[in-house]
Amino acid sequence: MYKTYSIMQKLWLFIKLFTPMCITQFSLVGGTFIAIFLTGQYSTIDLAGVATGYNLWLLFYIFAQGTLMGITPIIAQLLGAQKTDTIPVIIYQGFYIATVLAMTILLLGIFGLKPLLNFLNLEPAATAVCLEYLKAFALGLFPLLWVNTLRNTVDAHGLTHYSMAIVVTSFVVNVFLNYSLIFGHFGFPEIGGVGAGYGIAGACWTNFILFSAVILFHPKLKEYRIYKDFFGPHWHYIREQLQVGLPIGFSIFFEASIFSIAGLLMVHFGSAVVAAHQSVISFTNVFYCLPLSIAMAATIAVGYELGAGREKDAVQYSYISRIVAIVVAIAICGFTFTNMESISSLFTNDEEVYNLIYRFLGYGVFFAAIDAIGTPLQGILRGYKDVKIVFYISLVSYWGVCFPIAYILAKKPAYGPFGVWIGLLASVLAAGILFTWRTWYIQHHKATITK
Repeated sequence: MYKTYSIMQKLWLFIKLFTPMCITQFSLVGGTFIAIFLTGQYSTIDLAGVATGYNLWLLFYIFAQGTLMGITPIIAQLLGAQKTDTIPVIIYQGFYIATVLAMTILLLGIFGLKPLLNFLNLEPAATAVCLEYLKAFALGLFPLLWVNTLRNTVDAHGLTHYSMAIVVTSFVVNVFLNYSLIFGHFGFPEIGGVGAGYGIAGACWTNFILFSAVILFHPKLKEYRIYKDFFGPHWHYIREQLQVGLPIGFSIFFEASIFSIAGLLMVHFGSAVVAAHQSVISFTNVFYCLPLSIAMAATIAVGYELGAGREKDAVQYSYISRIVAIVVAIAICGFTFTNMESISSLFTNDEEVYNLIYRFLGYGVFFAAIDAIGTPLQGILRGYKDVKIVFYISLVSYWGVCFPIAYILAKKPAYGPFGVWIGLLASVLAAGILFTWRTWYIQHHKATITK
């Protein structure tokens, strides 16, 4: 990050931040997609086991990842204020928080996984695959969370192109290990879906090693002497990260969990509806990489300017991020509405499922477009460290608005499964309105930001 003097300079810097982040997010999503696709090619039983295991750890990881994002606006503001002395200490506190979160997830898995799988009544063969898959994945659990602290640190310094290069590299490693271990190629043993777990673990360690190398050797980062100097736990800095990070973690958890609830509501309408619903959800998840990347770039840019005391510049960056988000929303709508038949046929050869996907896409495209406008506002508010209100808005929008509307309308024959999508649309619309109001309020009625 550096000081800019015109709108065009800010726009160019924002695009330089956003583009590598976008490619990074697509690589992360792509790795999971390839793992699920290859496992499905191997066997249905392995796919059921891996998909179940993936969905089980994903929600916990999303919460942990959101919590660890608290370090980004803290470091961005310190860089803007040119107060970098405490950054090494803060990075170590991120490691401690990540370690505790990883240990918690591991213990939950050890003591709670088998009872949960028994409760879900998963087929025994799929249960066995799920357990072995999660054991393999657990080998990469700690570096997976440590990397969040390292990557957020690198990104906060504006070095998002390094994150892009590293994550793309780990994506290649992940795909290679998945292909080799699932099917037994290149001299590797054939272990089916369990190989997807080792693939993720290998990618996690690749990320950790490469991000550590950047931290150790990059001119902007090596002065922090990470891994050379040691800093013990400092409750003051841990509390600061948790005060920013925990509301972010819970906000993301509320948003992600409502999709699980929507999926459960769809179960009552039959397998064709479930398949169509999950297909459209997977389509919207791919496009979610765009607004999420805009939000992350906005957090860095806004936080940096606020730390430097340039509130006017922070507001300008917030408007740039919102304009980019609107352009993205228009592009999503244009692409989807002109390719609905192709998109629907991509997911299935079944005529009934095809027709359902085609009808659900009409809801899905508006959902993705509204979310593309609302999500960057969360990134702006994080730049202001105004994260508690994000937590409350997420709770109200996704559980207070979406769940009751989706549940009530799904029970009415006139709406059925489309009532669930109406509930999802209502939630992102409510969130977008509330986030817009809060952004306007904090930029026009709070002259200074409490650090």
